[in-house]
Amino acid sequence: MIGAVVFGLLSAYFPPLNAEIYAVAAPVIFPDLWVVHVSAMTGGLVVGKVTHFVAAEKGAEAFMKRREEKELRAADKARKSRSAFRKRLERWSKAMIDLLDRPHLGPLVMLAGAGVGFPPLAVVTVAAGIKHVSLALFVVVTTLGCLARFLITSWLVVQGIELSF
Repeated sequence: MIGAVVFGLLSAYFPPLNAEIYAVAAPVIFPDLWVVHVSAMTGGLVVGKVTHFVAAEKGAEAFMKRREEKELRAADKARKSRSAFRKRLERWSKAMIDLLDRPHLGPLVMLAGAGVGFPPLAVVTVAAGIKHVSLALFVVVTTLGCLARFLITSWLVVQGIELSF
């Protein structure tokens, strides 16, 4: 159980250690307790995301001022070399992130990031911190979205295991 929480924490900090990997593996490794393990892993992930949120909320403004000019130049170069599809995704992501501080649409954006991964939860987490979204709201919505996504993923694996070929 502690391993599940640690895996969730590590996946919040180290993106290649993807939380979906745990969600897929848990029903195979823990056939009777996969729900508990996936829930514990989700808890670890959300705790890790909360640290990102708080760091963004407290320190991003100073960092952004110093880096804004440099990032604008780099982004301008990068935009010129991206495909039309990628540009469209970036526009949609930015539009959704801009909705975070709205009382009704903000939680839906956070839920989309946590539940389906678009916009990416890492981006939503930092943006929510910068935009001073309520930490309690962030924790509740992110936990519900991630828990639903990981439990559904694991449940689908269980259904696949139960199929008789």
